[in-house]
Amino acid sequence: MDEQNKQPEQNKPEKKLSRTTLTFYIVGLFSVAIALILISYVAQSRADKQVENLSSQLTQQQTVAQGATQKVEDLQKQYDIQNTALDKVRKTLDSEQAATDVVGATEQRMEEREVYQYLAQIGVSLAAKQTADARKTCDEMLTKYSEERLLGSSKDGFDENISKLFQSVKAALEQAEQAQDAEPNDTEE
Repeated sequence: MDEQNKQPEQNKPEKKLSRTTLTFYIVGLFSVAIALILISYVAQSRADKQVENLSSQLTQQQTVAQGATQKVEDLQKQYDIQNTALDKVRKTLDSEQAATDVVGATEQRMEEREVYQYLAQIGVSLAAKQTADARKTCDEMLTKYSEERLLGSSKDGFDENISKLFQSVKAALEQAEQAQDAEPNDTEE
């Protein structure tokens, strides 16, 4: 029996050793599990921060893209408005030149307006029998715009209406000057 008693005593330390080892392994496994959980948590928090940064960058880029799209839309609206205004100017000017050179056509119209003003001023001076003022205004007009241009015979000449008015005003001025030259001769006799 002693032998039997010895055997269980020998088996008991092995069981204690195996329980201690088992406890050590269990504690080790839990420690590894906790370490893995902590590593996973840290990795997840870093990933969340990166996702948040990327999300804010994407939002900023979307905002910039929306702003650029809005600017393009605004520019398109301005282009359409200016194109419509340009078409109206072309129709108003109603000339072949306006189809290709709006600025040139506008300048041509402004020059025509100025010539009409000169012609009207000459007419008013002639009506008031102020031949000297009419001649001065006519000379100014001829200095600024050549006679060929006023008659419409040059490349950049004015239209028929101005040509006809210029010819009639020129003839009236010459008649007034001849009449004025004749008056002093009549008073001398």
